[in-house]
Amino acid sequence: MLFPIFVIATLAELYVLMTIGSSIGAGNTILLVVITAFIGSYLLKQQGLSTLKKVQIAAAQGNNPSFEMLEGVVIMVSGILLLTPGFITDSIGLLGLIPWSRAFFLTHFLEKNAKRVFTTAQTQKPRKQQKTMKNDDTIEGEFWED
Repeated sequence: MLFPIFVIATLAELYVLMTIGSSIGAGNTILLVVITAFIGSYLLKQQGLSTLKKVQIAAAQGNNPSFEMLEGVVIMVSGILLLTPGFITDSIGLLGLIPWSRAFFLTHFLEKNAKRVFTTAQTQKPRKQQKTMKNDDTIEGEFWED
């Protein structure tokens, strides 16, 4: 399932890079990719620290910081996408680093998947407890090999 996604994504990135490269030139395209990586790394640091502060504040107030932690996961994935060369991955990564779009994505994702994520179904048989030997007869001794 993932293999076709990676192949299609790679081919789409190559097509976009070649199209932009033929329009503005190869050097400018490479420069643009490098600039987006620098901007992305700056935003990654800024948004990551901001989210870390939100987690700390929520935990200090006794609130559940799970939403903020999910934001941290989105920020991490967005950073990976921004460091991957290409304009499609950069666009998706930038959307993940913008606070309002990140909150919008997470809110809609949680609304659609909350039951599946937060409920646990008992699909496995409970484990049998291991039998432990309770033998009070302890034998002490020494062992050596010649």
